[in-house]
Amino acid sequence: MRYIVFITCCSFLFSCSDSFINHKLKFEKLGECNSQASPVKIISNINGERYEFTSCMDDGFDGKNYTVDRKGDSIIVTFPNTVAKKKARYNLVLDIDAKPRYNHIILDGQELTIVPSER
Repeated sequence: MRYIVFITCCSFLFSCSDSFINHKLKFEKLGECNSQASPVKIISNINGERYEFTSCMDDGFDGKNYTVDRKGDSIIVTFPNTVAKKKARYNLVLDIDAKPRYNHIILDGQELTIVPSER
């Protein structure tokens, strides 16, 4: 009986979550902001996913003040958006590697469903 309790306790101890989210952002200022929405280009590989898109953000965006959070099976990416500041259009390249796998990503309010490819 002691062995069963010991093995059960050890299995709970060793099955702790090793989840993570690694992200890296590259950005380039394109000019003035317009209201035209652009599609999101997704490239998947063994190291995660790469999202290429444009977004209107605060003119002084420095690439440091954005957040990446996990909520259930979704990843939420938010960028600063101050009402009083001047806006500029940026080309963004966001690399995300996450474990466990996520099924949805919300990029600055735009929701995308991630469907794994079948081999």
